[in-house]
Amino acid sequence: MTSPLKIQFGLTGMGVAPAGVEKDKTGHHHILIDTKLTDEEAKAPLPMDAQHVHFGGGQTETTLTLTPGPHTLQLVLGDWSHIPFSPLIASPVIKITVKK
Repeated sequence: MTSPLKIQFGLTGMGVAPAGVEKDKTGHHHILIDTKLTDEEAKAPLPMDAQHVHFGGGQTETTLTLTPGPHTLQLVLGDWSHIPFSPLIASPVIKITVKK
C-alpha cells in the first residue's frame, strides 16, 4: 500500500452517531494502529493518541498517513462515552505494509 490510505468503515446491525449521543445500539468508530485493545481498555474510555484514533464526529471514513513499513489496523466501535461495547464490536486485525 502507499500512504496516505483512504479507509472506509463498515458496520452492520448498529448505528453510527457522534460521541456524546447516547442511543441504544449506536456508537462511533476508533482505529487502533499498531496496538491491541487491552482488557483494561475494553472497560474504559479509549485513550486518544497516535495509536487510538477517535472518530467522535460519527465519521465513516478517513485518510491515514502511515510511515513506510508493516502496520496493524483494527476498527473498534465505542459507545457515546468512548467505551468499547461488551461484547466487543470490532473488525479483525489487518496487517498492511506501506511502501516507501
